Amino acid sequence: MNKWRRPVIKFNSKVVESSEVVVRPGTPLDLRCEGDRPVNWQTRLAKHRRFVSKGNGNVRTLKVDRPSAEFTGTYKCFYTAGPQQLTSSVHVINLTLFSLFSFTRSKPCEGEDYLLPCLLTDPAATDLGLRMDNGTSVPPGMNYTVYRHRGILIQKLHPRFNADYVCTAKVSGVERTSKAFSINVIQKLRFPPYVLLETDEYVRIVGEELKIRCTTHNPNFNYNVTWTYTTKSKPTIEEKVRSSGENRLDIQSILTIHAADLADTGNISCTGTNEAGVNSSTTYLLVVDKAYIRLLPQLSPKLAHQGLSVEVNEGEDLELAVLIEAYPHITEHRWHTPTSPNTSTQEHKLIRYNNRYHATLQLKRMNAQEQGQYTFYARSELANASITFQVQMYRKPVAVVRWENITTLTCTSFGYPAPRIIWYQCFGIRPTCNENTTGLQLAIPLQAPTVEVQREEYGAVEVESVLTVGPSSRRMTVECVAFNLVGVSSDTFAMDVSGDVLLNLLLYSYMKPRYEIRWQIIEARDGNNYTFIDPTQLPYNEKWEFPRDKLKLGKILGAGAFGKVVEATAYGLGKEDNVVRVAVKMLKASAHSDEREALMSELKILSHLGHHQNIVNLLGACTYGGPVLVITEYCSLGDLLNFLRQKAETFENFVMNVPNVIEDSNDYKNICSQKQFIRSDSGISSTPSSSYLEMRPSQVTVCEETGDWPLDIDDLLRFSFQVAQGLDFLAAKNCIHRDVAARNVLLTNHRVAKICDFGLARDIMNDSNYVVKGNARLPVKWMAPESIFDCVYTVQSDVWSYGILLWEIFSLGKSPYPSVAVDSRFYKMVKRGYQMCQPNFAPAEIYMIMKMCWNLEPTERPTFSKIAQMIERLLGDQPEQELLIYQNVQQQVTEGEVCDEPKCCDGPCDRSCDHEEEEQPLMKTNNYQFC
Repeated sequence: MNKWRRPVIKFNSKVVESSEVVVRPGTPLDLRCEGDRPVNWQTRLAKHRRFVSKGNGNVRTLKVDRPSAEFTGTYKCFYTAGPQQLTSSVHVINLTLFSLFSFTRSKPCEGEDYLLPCLLTDPAATDLGLRMDNGTSVPPGMNYTVYRHRGILIQKLHPRFNADYVCTAKVSGVERTSKAFSINVIQKLRFPPYVLLETDEYVRIVGEELKIRCTTHNPNFNYNVTWTYTTKSKPTIEEKVRSSGENRLDIQSILTIHAADLADTGNISCTGTNEAGVNSSTTYLLVVDKAYIRLLPQLSPKLAHQGLSVEVNEGEDLELAVLIEAYPHITEHRWHTPTSPNTSTQEHKLIRYNNRYHATLQLKRMNAQEQGQYTFYARSELANASITFQVQMYRKPVAVVRWENITTLTCTSFGYPAPRIIWYQCFGIRPTCNENTTGLQLAIPLQAPTVEVQREEYGAVEVESVLTVGPSSRRMTVECVAFNLVGVSSDTFAMDVSGDVLLNLLLYSYMKPRYEIRWQIIEARDGNNYTFIDPTQLPYNEKWEFPRDKLKLGKILGAGAFGKVVEATAYGLGKEDNVVRVAVKMLKASAHSDEREALMSELKILSHLGHHQNIVNLLGACTYGGPVLVITEYCSLGDLLNFLRQKAETFENFVMNVPNVIEDSNDYKNICSQKQFIRSDSGISSTPSSSYLEMRPSQVTVCEETGDWPLDIDDLLRFSFQVAQGLDFLAAKNCIHRDVAARNVLLTNHRVAKICDFGLARDIMNDSNYVVKGNARLPVKWMAPESIFDCVYTVQSDVWSYGILLWEIFSLGKSPYPSVAVDSRFYKMVKRGYQMCQPNFAPAEIYMIMKMCWNLEPTERPTFSKIAQMIERLLGDQPEQELLIYQNVQQQVTEGEVCDEPKCCDGPCDRSCDHEEEEQPLMKTNNYQFC
């Protein structure tokens, strides 16, 4: 085998001896390569290969007739099939008249070494270098190497090198520069392409079409998108690419299954690839044979529940949640609740994620009305479903003891879970047998079974226990204690013994009708959290003092167990020559220190409140040199309850005989101006001062009292409006009344309603409106549920009582809850949200206000300010408006349901019947009350 020899290069037919040759301007470039085997040329630029001779012989030529500067470079001759190291090369310098440098442009990538082809076209050029076009040095961190025959090699390109540059060299000591050129480094991709599918799950019914869109982005076309699937069907794939700015391609690949099959259920993945790596996203296809809606309950593990039955405490918040899986998507959903459509305290949400939904119903401060079934309904175009929760409310038991006969006591209780009843006996008269009272025997437990009487589907369980009591020679107290998981309630029965007969002991000291001021002043208010001020700590301003010798007492207007109210004449009240008719409250000789302190507290509260036209205002007091006398305004028409009952018959006759057209329905209205007093809110003085304005009659005409005038609807509306204004004033002064009722409203001679407190002026022991509850007598038919069951008194509880007062006004003085005795049944009715029916003479708007006042949720009741505004709209001076009200009442009396038939009690209207009494007896004169 012959030995290989290195190829020989000839330039213009002469063997090249040096490493470079120079091509003069206007002369051709003629290179020849000769070898022992077939040879070829390697040019600097690929496009120059077209100047290489054809064939595959041992001689190859490269000939360019008019070479340009870009032909400057190194040319290599090599064997096409032989040792790679046996090559020959020559550097050609094309000496051009126009340029010192020869180079081409390219797009380098980040991290690469980049050869900048600044090739010298003058063999005399020296000091090849590089700088930026603006004359500054290359950027920090740029490292490069200069090769005379190759150019400038920049190591490890970085995007911060992007700029305009020039190559430099010196010819005969003078610096020459190339044309400016840009280096634009293509940034290296650091992350694989992100791949996005629209959802992680698809559902289709057999035969439906499915399109899955896979989206990705890439700065160049060096990418690939592929799909992986296990479907039985053969999907089609379509790709869409569009440019959205420099170096960004938006790519969307779409996979289509034209008719889904059950066997197509499974995972489908989309994979994107670029130079930085691979990324993919997977979705799941579920193919079903028909549409579906699945409802799954989701209840907090903190809740007491078994399956779909939930038990909560009254006043707590509750959240019911349902997880929904549905295809096709839900088009309708709703909750049906026991209080629908009144859902002011309910908030429901529906959150969708693909074919799943999360429905929640949030119940705030639940009350007894809200227990029952809560059903969630969902519907789509092809399916529907529902799920029902059973919500039961824990109820604290309420115990009531009833004396059946000489030897039998019955204790009734209701609550949830079912209460258990235990009896205790202790000797002596005591408020409870379970307190530690020194010197009294401990409680003795008694045996009596607890029997379930009634269990409602959604409500309290009623139980009772019957105790047989034998004769005893000692006084004793029997206590019934009812308890369940929620709480404890008790009621006592105090007994004395005479021979073998058991007598209810009502005269013992702790059961006495102690005089107690009902009004309370609030120090702070935060929601329903109140702090009551001890009225004994309120200051008393001695400017209210009035000389006793200028007060002439008259007849008694009202009397109670420990006090009385008398009519009096005050001389010099406000002004020396004034003679004013007043009412004076004082204590009887039988009063104790507690009653004296309570009367003084009432005086301090009235002085603290100040003046308002719709409360019985304080005019003065005598606290020195004798018994305490409280001087107030005199209201000649007495209390509102008696006034309404007196006018009931003439009112009904008047309303029934109203003509169709009323020419002047208020001829008698406002013809008598009231005697007004202009005064300060601070007090009185017989000598005027700069601090206290004197009280004097205004310059108006005095006329006869209006007590004999007939009563009409406008009067009832005005009474309601004036009481609301008075209570709004008390609320603004942070004062809670606690006994709002018609008997505690007085009327002046001009029919102005004024709020008062019964104080010591009523014998509550003989007043059937006050019922024994525990060891106190309370007006339970006027009290809000939270006051009855939890002893909570707030402005909102006064609003409830005001609703009862409205019912009294528009029934013309009838007793509330007619035919309903105050027993366990009554308490259960109140707790369940029972509401009385519309009184005979109440317009629909007034009855609406009543029902708003009787909302079981205290915070949902209207304010007195709002009530006054609503009633004020019903009051008008136009005859047409009054005619409308009369006609409404006539229609109610003649056509509407008056609730006099017993069948009303069994119907859905949930109303009581007014057959308790044929005629309402007038209250005695001792029902005249003052604050």
